[in-house]
Amino acid sequence: MHHSDSQKHYRLRRYVPDTRLVNLVEQYWLVNWQLKNGREHIQRNLPDPNFHLTFDRQGVRLIGPVSKVYQYPMVASGFVIGVKFNPGSLNVLLESPSSDYVDKELSASKYFGSDVTDIFAVGAEALTDERIVSTLNKFLGRFVEPVTAQQTQVARLLECIKNSSEIYTVAQLAQRADISVRTLQRLFNQYIGLSPKWLLRKYRLREALAELEINKLTMIELATQLEYADQSHLIRDFKDMIGMSPAQYLTREIVSISSESQQR
Repeated sequence: MHHSDSQKHYRLRRYVPDTRLVNLVEQYWLVNWQLKNGREHIQRNLPDPNFHLTFDRQGVRLIGPVSKVYQYPMVASGFVIGVKFNPGSLNVLLESPSSDYVDKELSASKYFGSDVTDIFAVGAEALTDERIVSTLNKFLGRFVEPVTAQQTQVARLLECIKNSSEIYTVAQLAQRADISVRTLQRLFNQYIGLSPKWLLRKYRLREALAELEINKLTMIELATQLEYADQSHLIRDFKDMIGMSPAQYLTREIVSISSESQQR
């Protein structure tokens, strides 16, 4: 959230995994920050349907799909190493459908073995990005499993939601996939954990945030572009997922920029 302003507080890098891991891992992400004079930055992030394995000074965590805006406090200096898994790729390790793990923090050792806590024992802050990625590729290689037909189908459906601007309803998505709405919902419950309706709203609102960041459109124009019935429906969805109205989102960004300018 507030990407154009918040990115100056940290350094974010993304890397693709080895070819043999592409069906398991979508990307590795590395974040470092160095805040001076006792400053603190609270990084707020959009919901994410993927499982993440994270490493920081507090330890190792496996985080399930997130349905609401979440935040991470950055103080002084620090780092986070993250593994973003492909939807459904961890199902072979889980005891139940992905929907049972939404908004939950899990024991990484339970699913990846006790040695997951030791792979950065040398001290991650002292390692180069290349070494970190190489270490993750080597460790996660043992968890690669053949991709099932259902996983492939879900991945294609998710890409369709992300990239097909003409699809706005679950019925349209089911028709595109030539399956029933009930089958579609069952697939998402099992392999993603969040409903297709939720994901359609999520990616529409991500587009809304991008438009608001650069202030290109009025709310009425934005609602029309995203094919909302009216402005009130857009605001309702925005508040439900982001936790504030579009106007409040913009105001907080302005306040944040102003307060930091005063500090400087």
